[in-house]
Amino acid sequence: MDHATLFADLVFAEVRLLDLVNDRLESEIGLGVTSYLPLQVVGAVPNCRVQDVAHELGISVGGASKAVDRLELARLCRRRRHPTDRRSSIVLLTAAGRRRLASGQSVTHQVLAETLGLSASRQLALGNTLSTLRQTLQGG
Repeated sequence: MDHATLFADLVFAEVRLLDLVNDRLESEIGLGVTSYLPLQVVGAVPNCRVQDVAHELGISVGGASKAVDRLELARLCRRRRHPTDRRSSIVLLTAAGRRRLASGQSVTHQVLAETLGLSASRQLALGNTLSTLRQTLQGG
């Protein structure tokens, strides 16, 4: 496969999957991808800071801070002063945030299972390839 076709296929798949997941998340849990993904990072990263959200999602710290502000306004997370760095805060999920995250993970799983239709071994291979690509693009 030539690089132009590979690039076009990657972009098409990303856009289509983003739309499918976003539509289902919005209809079933009331959150779009732009809120769900930061929520997912906060739930996955111990002692999560806004900088961690920015790094994991490949967005600016300002963008991550606004995303966390929206989650906090929706009472899905809260900020707590960092125990050893007074200049920083930790972002924690609330009970409502944990429930919404679990629902979102279920929705995402369902959409990907319905859409991709991959065997376990092909899904693992795709996951490994995408993980390697992500690490390369993150500079590490």
